[in-house]
Amino acid sequence: MFSHVRNIGLYAELQRHPLVNSARQCARRLFKYRDCSLKVFQSPLFPSMLSYAEAGLVAATVGSSAYLFYREKLARASKLPLPPSPAGAYPLLGHALALPTSNEHLTYSKWSRELKSDIISMTALGQTIVVLNSVEAAIDLMDRRSAIYSDRPELRVIADPDLLDWSYVIVACKYGSSWKRQRRMIHDVVKTSTNEHHYALMERETRAMLKRLLENSEDIEKKLRGAFAAEIMSTVYGYSVTGIDDPFVRAAQTGVDNFCRAALPANFLVNLIPWLKYVPDWFPGAGWKQTIKEWRRQKDEMVQAPYDWAKSDIATGSAPPSMIKTHLAQMANNPNLNLAEEEHNLKWAASALFSAATDTTDSSSMTFVLAMVQHPEIQARAQEEIDSITHAERLPSIADMESMPYMRRIVQEVLRWQPALPLGITRSCIDNPDDETNAFMRIGVPHASTKDDEYRGYFIPKGSIVMANAWAMTRDESVYKDPNTFNPDRFLDPSVPSPPAFGFGRRICPGNHYAEASMFIMFASILAAFNIKPKVDPATGREMIPETKVSTSALVSHPLPFDYVIKPRSDSHKELVGFA
Repeated sequence: MFSHVRNIGLYAELQRHPLVNSARQCARRLFKYRDCSLKVFQSPLFPSMLSYAEAGLVAATVGSSAYLFYREKLARASKLPLPPSPAGAYPLLGHALALPTSNEHLTYSKWSRELKSDIISMTALGQTIVVLNSVEAAIDLMDRRSAIYSDRPELRVIADPDLLDWSYVIVACKYGSSWKRQRRMIHDVVKTSTNEHHYALMERETRAMLKRLLENSEDIEKKLRGAFAAEIMSTVYGYSVTGIDDPFVRAAQTGVDNFCRAALPANFLVNLIPWLKYVPDWFPGAGWKQTIKEWRRQKDEMVQAPYDWAKSDIATGSAPPSMIKTHLAQMANNPNLNLAEEEHNLKWAASALFSAATDTTDSSSMTFVLAMVQHPEIQARAQEEIDSITHAERLPSIADMESMPYMRRIVQEVLRWQPALPLGITRSCIDNPDDETNAFMRIGVPHASTKDDEYRGYFIPKGSIVMANAWAMTRDESVYKDPNTFNPDRFLDPSVPSPPAFGFGRRICPGNHYAEASMFIMFASILAAFNIKPKVDPATGREMIPETKVSTSALVSHPLPFDYVIKPRSDSHKELVGFA
């Protein structure tokens, strides 16, 4: 583009142009997962020019101007404004430079407070992004207007067949027959009527985890992740996890981490400028394409390998019960099914269930450990309740849930205090799988509006990306007093709602019973047998209370590594674990 420029003065003027400067900033701000530096094109005539990425962004910005002005005219034609927006928008680029790429929920909460509005909007290269920061707004749009807000946005890096191609997984696929079929398959696993079947498995894997913790108390996160993964791998595939470094578990964790990074709209510029997918892999600044290739290979392995293993095990005739076994048997008995399509949906539904269950429960479990380290008085009170039921003669069971209200409140407060998915409440499964309109909320992936809409006098254009800020909802002081404090007793007040971790109202996710039971038995069993304490500074002899810090560069937030000490409460408790 610039190689034929011969007028040095013209080039210098171009380099100083505000649009070019904005493009350069935007490229460096948004071109994530690239080579170590944005390489620039150099020639004997112009030794320091725009990088290819920057030049491409200039071309994209200028080339799309007509479209942007057309969209703006449509918005004006509605005679309604967009929801309030923060400062920092540039002509044509919109808020592309202001969009956060980490701690998004905190930034959106801050903007919501500054704008005094629980619904805010941004535009980036013509794409409207709407963030809902209150339960009321989320229910109004995502629940009561689910017909408009149940679609998925076109996040190119996620859905494009030439990029990551997660388009078949239920959290990303478009509404249609495949989405409905996968939803029904998942519902069959997590519905309340089947939970009794899973409880014994939860207890077995929890006890196995306690024994591993007794042998080596280091890296509890890895042990917790392994326990949750073992539960769901057995439920979905009939597979017994070989240990905390099981290859299927490792592959799933990698795949989920990659998906969560890719699913945030601002993490890859191709989400905002779709034609960047056509940039050759060798092109300077296109290192992100190599990243995507590797992530796609890992995704394919994560989805296909455990499914193939399950089918092979079932063929031996000795496979235990599992989601895969049940549905393959149903397929064999129904000659009217399209077997290839049905297997395709089963494979992706199984992968989605395993991925979603392990990552979020892993996050919540480490939040629990952090809370116990910071609040020994809460830990002691929970242990007192557990001992009053078990008399220190046995470990807790799922049957003890109703008898341990304080432990149940601890689970609720863990979900509220540090939401595993601080951004994005979206729909997937349903209370009644035959009712296409009765959807419950899914956490994690943004919505897309399917037509123009009006809400509270604001205009929401068709195709807007709509996200629900669960973090802001859990920090609403009118709902949760002193929201930054970990306080399970806040739920003694019947007017205090459960945290928005599983959805809202009558459309609440039926999987909440499975998840809460799994967390209850894990948390209660740990406290029944172990004490969780801060580390002691050897120089001062003082306990080092860790701060509350989380990693939020992806959809799922995790507490940052912190120090702790886990030891058996006594020799008798050690024996209790050993004989469990």
